[in-house]
Amino acid sequence: MLAYVFWHRPGDDADRAAYEKSGLAFQAALLQAAPPGLIAAASFAIEAVPWLGDRPGYEDWCLLEGAWAMDPLNAWAVSGAVTVPHDHVARQMAEGHGGLYAHAFGEPILPGDSTISWLTRPRGIDWRAAFAPIRIVDPRAQAWRRQMVLGPAPEFAVVSEGAPQAAPDGWLARVIKRRRLR
Repeated sequence: MLAYVFWHRPGDDADRAAYEKSGLAFQAALLQAAPPGLIAAASFAIEAVPWLGDRPGYEDWCLLEGAWAMDPLNAWAVSGAVTVPHDHVARQMAEGHGGLYAHAFGEPILPGDSTISWLTRPRGIDWRAAFAPIRIVDPRAQAWRRQMVLGPAPEFAVVSEGAPQAAPDGWLARVIKRRRLR
């Protein structure tokens, strides 16, 4: 399973409430179109992150059955009944960046309001062993690992519905609170 993650922020002149509504309309149209391999999708308002110019923005997640589902997602997102909602939100956007993450552990769900810890490991560290304590302390946590160094975000994402777990020793962490859009 993979997650396509798209970070974006509205232009300075965009109304945030209208931008969120447009983003949700796009997502609803995409889910209605149901490209092959798309399992679920959700959008989150996020705190400022470096890959959005240290400004707050949004994080859209699409859970996919595998890499083969990227082509249909890419095609469906800008065609047919999804074209108008896509273009409407895209006109309001100032910048966006995407990333592809493989599921590492935990139940791959799109939670409600949550915390995401973006982690960078020291070179030479076995990440699987370093994550063992997180899995013990928070069995509901899920982890995702960046693929092919696509996207500007760090290598790992640990999603928690409760308090964020401490990063493994020596790792760099950026903890971001997320509010799920509905």
